[in-house]
Amino acid sequence: MFASRSLRLPKQLEQVARLALARPDVIAFGSARSIAAVCSVSPTSVTRLATALGFDSFRDFKLFFQQHLRRTANSYTRGCV
Repeated sequence: MFASRSLRLPKQLEQVARLALARPDVIAFGSARSIAAVCSVSPTSVTRLATALGFDSFRDFKLFFQQHLRRTANSYTRGCV
C-alpha cells in the first residue's frame, strides 16, 4: 500500500513506514518504543502508522509482520533440499 506511493504520510510516520519496508524484522520483534528509537520518532507515531494503515492496534500491525516473516521463512525452507 505505501510502497505504491498512493498513500501520503506525515514525515514521522513515513520514517516508520520506510523502516517497515526495509527491515520488517524490526517491526515484527520490536516494541513501539524500540521502533520509535530507531526512527527517532515518538512511540505514538509508531502506533499512529499502524492505525493509518488500517490496523486496529500496534499489536495487530506487529502480528502482520510476524506472519509475513513466518510465511517468507516457510517458503524459503520448502525450496531447500
